[in-house]
Amino acid sequence: MIDTRVSVVTGAASGIGRATAKRLAMGGDLVVVADINEQSGQAVVAEIRKTGGKAEFYLVDVADEASVENLAGAVEKTLGPAGVLVNSAGVLQNVATLESLSLEEHDKVWAINYRGVYLCCRAFAPRMARYRSGSIVNISSTSAVAAMPLLAYAPAKSAIQNLTAILAAELGPNNVRVNAVMPGYVLTEQMQARIDAGKRDPQSMKNQSALGRMVAPEDVANGIHFLCSDAASCITGIVLPIDAGYLGTVTYINHPGMGGIHPGRTSSATIK
Repeated sequence: MIDTRVSVVTGAASGIGRATAKRLAMGGDLVVVADINEQSGQAVVAEIRKTGGKAEFYLVDVADEASVENLAGAVEKTLGPAGVLVNSAGVLQNVATLESLSLEEHDKVWAINYRGVYLCCRAFAPRMARYRSGSIVNISSTSAVAAMPLLAYAPAKSAIQNLTAILAAELGPNNVRVNAVMPGYVLTEQMQARIDAGKRDPQSMKNQSALGRMVAPEDVANGIHFLCSDAASCITGIVLPIDAGYLGTVTYINHPGMGGIHPGRTSSATIK
């Protein structure tokens, strides 16, 4: 057993998960880089170790119940009880209508983005409860609270927020905290691929934020690190927006009197 806090991060081979794994390792945790992509996951482990951090790679498919149970059991047996679980594994969804979204894509998004989170909580939370210690952080999205043409992705994120509140109430008596972060438009590898394919407009995403920028994975990782820290010991059941001010700004600039232009910006072209 390892005498260091063990933090399990699913989807840690890229994006928010990768940034979170590195941030938790920087804080002294032994990080379990859990992902379905072994090559990229091992690369993240190497990055962490290169800077003096502690990390191990574990293969997991969060959509598969047996795989998740094997992960939870293997971590506890070889490293000790997990003190942190960050459910970052997820996939994006292309813009679609009710008619154009295939049931196959819909079900894949739900299998990973919601069911995967549920399975991981189901596997790790009872173990944390037995030790009367633990922090779980789920990843929501601003699409959970705003209507967007993401018929599978957005409802799944709404469900994650509800699940977070339910588990916070259920697990609180056993000193297990459950929170979520709600990122805006994050410039992950998945998002960059959609930008490169012409499926997302980066300038539009920047214009819809108060700060005139997209969110970096490291911004989200810093919020997750805080929620897992002793500084947040009395915080549970919340959803923390990390969105560069998107939620307030998108309705503000789209008020009929504003004409879609943020104050101080003469046009969208002025945003860098």
